Amino acid sequence: MRVLVTSTSGVGHIHPMVPLVMELQSAGHEVVWATAREACPAIERLGFRSMAAGLAGGVRKEMFAQRAQRIGEMPARRRRTVAFPLMFGELAAPAMRDDLAAVFDEFRPQLVLHELAELAAAPMAIARGIPQVTVGFSGALSDELVRLVMESVSPLWAQERVPQTLRGFHGELLLHPFPTSMDTPRADGPCLPMGPQPFGGAGPETPPDWIERFGAERPGIYVTFGTEMAHVGPWHAVLQALAALPVDVVATVGRALDVAELEPLPANVRVARFVPQHLLLQRATAVVSHAGAGTLVGAAASGCVQLHLPLTADQWENADLLAATGAGLTLEAHQRDAQAIGQAVERLLGDGAIRSAAERLRADFAAMPHPREALGAVETLVPLAP
Repeated sequence: MRVLVTSTSGVGHIHPMVPLVMELQSAGHEVVWATAREACPAIERLGFRSMAAGLAGGVRKEMFAQRAQRIGEMPARRRRTVAFPLMFGELAAPAMRDDLAAVFDEFRPQLVLHELAELAAAPMAIARGIPQVTVGFSGALSDELVRLVMESVSPLWAQERVPQTLRGFHGELLLHPFPTSMDTPRADGPCLPMGPQPFGGAGPETPPDWIERFGAERPGIYVTFGTEMAHVGPWHAVLQALAALPVDVVATVGRALDVAELEPLPANVRVARFVPQHLLLQRATAVVSHAGAGTLVGAAASGCVQLHLPLTADQWENADLLAATGAGLTLEAHQRDAQAIGQAVERLLGDGAIRSAAERLRADFAAMPHPREALGAVETLVPLAP
């Protein structure tokens, strides 16, 4: 079958889809991935054919900044209810629809697979009688947020002349990245958990020569604030806190942060721009992060205890879901001095109940269906296509 994959250009939106798309392609299905032009080279490096569609991330963020001054004045935990519908619905979806029209005509897909924040493909697939599957990248959207997102794209559904429903919003199948012990979406249709599978990403796969020493003689702490917002993470407080503890630290900072800003580095801290996350999680005891979904899921699946310092987007909801399992802690924005961070890490390392909860959560992730099982559920949808 011909499968059209659609996504926004963010790494955190692309990576959760990759294992399933790999399974589709390995099973002999023809795959085309439509995303913003800036992400097409990374898609091609992963082995998929790409087609440019939608706004570049920088353009989308610039448009968002021009419209979103009031969002910064809102409490951090409320900002997503305005930001998500504006960024991905009102701004990104119309441009994506314009570009996808030619992709649909040229490729003639029999199935559409899109991530939760790519909001143009769903009504377009419904209008053409094509089954569609949604892949989630983090926790379920709240009822309030679903309503606001659907309102933000209602003009697109009207232009496609299809009725807007929650079932249509999620498609014939919703694939969810969290186990039911953490979160269950209200999908008004079939929903299947799909477990994470490390694939290394688009960076170098050769392990650094120091990786075997990380966490070998004392607890290893992996620190990251993701790929999008690393430059605004509370780095100095975190590194000051960890400098005082008997731990090994590896911090990955991506491309947006000037490493010189963190110098002089404590003796127990190593900084790298990129290391394949699964290599670090195999050796880490604890993870300090922004609660980005990719980091949270990888750490939970590896049995790491976690300290979350959310910055934006879905990170507050993700942190709350993890904290509710007992496998981690969250510090609010006003609690992020070095003393509080150090005390939280010490508690993570010394509290047996937290470690036990992290191990239970690891088992829950291990029991989730493999993307290969999701492949079977996806393939059954194809006979529904005309």
